[in-house]
Amino acid sequence: MYFSLFFLQKIYRTGFLLMLILIVLDFLAFFYFPNTLLSDLFNATREQTPLTWLSSLAMFFLALASLSTFYRTGEKMWYFLSAVFFFFSLDDAVYLHERISGYMQDHTLFLSFFPSYIWILMYLPLLLFSLGALIYLLWRDAIKNSKKLVLMALFALGTAIFLDLVDGFFLKDTSLVFCFKEACNLTVLHLMRLLEEVLEALALGIFGYTLIREHCLDSSQK
Repeated sequence: MYFSLFFLQKIYRTGFLLMLILIVLDFLAFFYFPNTLLSDLFNATREQTPLTWLSSLAMFFLALASLSTFYRTGEKMWYFLSAVFFFFSLDDAVYLHERISGYMQDHTLFLSFFPSYIWILMYLPLLLFSLGALIYLLWRDAIKNSKKLVLMALFALGTAIFLDLVDGFFLKDTSLVFCFKEACNLTVLHLMRLLEEVLEALALGIFGYTLIREHCLDSSQK
């Protein structure tokens, strides 16, 4: 799988523009049209929304680029990363980790001690290893400007995971609030969740763009 530089930039610019549009639609749905069809479709803090699809698609591009890099270099780590990112893409698209963690929380005492979302603990080893390997390989092969993008994506993704962790604390412990007024608290929670979703999609997009540009660009345009 090889991209022309024009197509690569075009598709990721389109994805970024789509993300901005979805943010605007989320604001409209939450602040002006709550409990309507618009809210059901474009409330980005819910699962299985267009923004979730965008994150899943970004992960799918990462998987394809990793597989292409494996066939080009023969490094088995790229093959492993491809399988992991395909799984994460599927997981994001079909709401898998929420279903599994929800079932375990309702039917077992395993990990019940954890005060936030238990999927974080379940996926943490695989997530840390795969992202660590990806960042190492990108950093090893990337030029200076691409290394800045890798650091930016790492910071964005780390912030997104932290915000998801905080969100889980507030979900499990109703005594935790940002504001004493319910409307204010719901607004802050929504904005925090929206920021988490946006940062996740943005980080995955940057990782995918950097990987494709470094390893899957048409050789005549490098």
